[in-house]
Amino acid sequence: MNRTKKALTLSFLLAFVCGWAQNQPDGVDYYIESTDEFIELDGRLDEAIWKQLPRAGGFYQTFPTDNQPALDSTQFMITYTDKSIIIGVICYDYLEGDDISTTRRRDFDWSSNDNVAFYLDPYDDKTNGFSFQVTPNNVQREGLVLLGGDVRDDWDNKWYSAVSKGENYWSAEISIPFKTIRYNNTPEWNLQVLRNNLKRNERTAWIQVPQGYRMSNMTFSGRLNWDEPPKPAGPNVTVIPYIASSAGKDHEEGEPAEYKLDGGFDAKVAVSSSINVDLTFNPDFSQVEVDQQVTNLQRFELFFPERRQFFLENQDLFADGGFFRSRPFFSRRIGIQGSGDTRRNVPIIAGARLSGKIGSKWRVGALNMMTNRDETSEEISPAQNYSVAVLERQIFSRSRLSAIFVGRNNLGESAVTYDSTTLANTGDLQDQFGNELNPKDTLVTLSEYNYVFGLDYNLANIDNSWEGDFFYHRSLDPGVSSDEKYATGAFLRYQKPTFGARVNFQRIGENHNAEVGFVPRPGVTNYGAGTEFNIFPAEGSIVQRHGPGIGFGGVLTNDWERLDNDAGFEYRISFLNTSYLEIGSGWDFVSLTSSFDPSGSDGRELEENTRHSWYRYRIFYRTDRRKNFIVRASVSNGGFFNGKRFNAELGLTFRLPPVMQIQLNGEYNKVNLPAPYNDADLFLIGPRFDLTLSNKVFFTTFIQYNSQRENLGHNSRFQWRFKPVSDIFLVYTDNYITDGFQTRNRAIVFKVNYWLNL
Repeated sequence: MNRTKKALTLSFLLAFVCGWAQNQPDGVDYYIESTDEFIELDGRLDEAIWKQLPRAGGFYQTFPTDNQPALDSTQFMITYTDKSIIIGVICYDYLEGDDISTTRRRDFDWSSNDNVAFYLDPYDDKTNGFSFQVTPNNVQREGLVLLGGDVRDDWDNKWYSAVSKGENYWSAEISIPFKTIRYNNTPEWNLQVLRNNLKRNERTAWIQVPQGYRMSNMTFSGRLNWDEPPKPAGPNVTVIPYIASSAGKDHEEGEPAEYKLDGGFDAKVAVSSSINVDLTFNPDFSQVEVDQQVTNLQRFELFFPERRQFFLENQDLFADGGFFRSRPFFSRRIGIQGSGDTRRNVPIIAGARLSGKIGSKWRVGALNMMTNRDETSEEISPAQNYSVAVLERQIFSRSRLSAIFVGRNNLGESAVTYDSTTLANTGDLQDQFGNELNPKDTLVTLSEYNYVFGLDYNLANIDNSWEGDFFYHRSLDPGVSSDEKYATGAFLRYQKPTFGARVNFQRIGENHNAEVGFVPRPGVTNYGAGTEFNIFPAEGSIVQRHGPGIGFGGVLTNDWERLDNDAGFEYRISFLNTSYLEIGSGWDFVSLTSSFDPSGSDGRELEENTRHSWYRYRIFYRTDRRKNFIVRASVSNGGFFNGKRFNAELGLTFRLPPVMQIQLNGEYNKVNLPAPYNDADLFLIGPRFDLTLSNKVFFTTFIQYNSQRENLGHNSRFQWRFKPVSDIFLVYTDNYITDGFQTRNRAIVFKVNYWLNL
């Protein structure tokens, strides 16, 4: 353990030095003044104020080069009233042909549509902010800017836009209510404006962004200078009630049909212009898209992303502690059991979340949720209370130091604790809700309470060339030894346009138990390192960039005994027409700590303590993603434990823009093992149909065939956004047993929610 402490101490010192030693690049200023003139949002920019305001332009390419002026210019103007920020923008287009807009669906894919994007950093920290984007067809996309440039479009809020098209240009007017965003009283905000011009195959930025960096990186931003700090937005309370009617039947269990009429609400209360409280009572997530199924040939729990809106907002503050092998908080532990076709909801009674900024350096977050007792298994399913508290301080230029607490408590009933190994051997492994568990799942005990607390240091220097994560977490629960209850780790990455390198180290104690987190493999030490190179050819080449990458990693016991190793090489080629090619090879070594069936078919298992190593090879290619027909294909082949594995994946996308998009994703795995072990042919096929009848009416059908789980699933969703952020949903879901196509379960839900500003 002394070696671990010394290594982490050196890593922290290096991280602090890197975070301190960077200079801030120069920016460009835009001076914003108020107006009393009424501006009709029609996209035409014909009000007198637009002729009086200064126009900003001079955009530079970020793709295909980063040192040339934009071929099609972009100009913007900004003013404000006592209620809103108002933006006018003109996007010139001198190339013949239609613009590229693949969909009318809100929260479109930025890289696949012509659009202009405005990034606002009201806190002047170059770390957090808001993005507002609009296409030539007036399709909107908004998001939260987190961690300096990570845009998460799960955030939904009210703002307004209109677009007008003319000869050789399109223009837009955008109105962003002050009540929509969070800000403090600083007179200087950071601002970046980006444009994706797919028809020209050009991406441009107001503030020049070097290749190799994300365009959304707030380091590369100008200054929005206010004539006076914007005033607080005033009382800001929003209530979003819903009513839902549903019918469902579990045919597999032979249960009678169940009919429900339900209701509840969400609420948003602005405590100040920079702090918000979100409330929910009896939340309903029936409109949330089903999980995308996977073929599971791994030994440990798979990570499925959070899709529920309440948990997605400000997710970085609560869910980004630690890193991918050790998260102290994983919101899917609240109100969800299982995944894929076995996913089921556990009733959430109510919840509250507070989040925001205090001054210019502090962020605060608090979350409390209460789940109801599961009526299907009262004795082993007590009601639960979940709580998370985070306090974060920005230090140096853009780094953050944070403290986190995560807790789970039973409410009024004794806990049930059981031994997962014994139950797995008898075939009776269940969770606290009586559901059958895969032995790979990590959450297999339920104690009276479980707490995790810790510290995180997130390094980010001013230009993001240095990034890192350093953490120490510790769990606390009854009846468990106080030894080995920690999780600690360090990750450091250096990235420049032509070169990048990373190194990571992580150690998780045998008794570390983050029941509301994600820790798929406790009791091990992980390490890894890698490097990559980017070569930018001279102008005129069909290749935009190319270069090799190498990496290696390993897993040890906490007594420093070897368990797993992997190493890989890849060569990546990005073409000027946006197509992409990658070839690679790798080597794996595994020492099994428990018996395991590599075929994923419930066959005979390889014995514990056996060792296996093999080589593998892979090629991947994606065609021009600007086209209406896109192909993604990969093939890999090589060894696999004591046998061989062949994998092929194919993705086809056909667009009839902006109305329709059809996707077909398929995966085939062929596992050959010597007798007496099982061979396996595993198929995963997932066609998806998206229809966007207008900017407000959408229809989606998603079908998933999974031979490993012997399930055929279907999910259809109709959505009508009849008012801003107000929707009508009709959702139909069913699952079938693939052998004979007998119905497992079926459900239909009708739901209405309405956004009400008080």
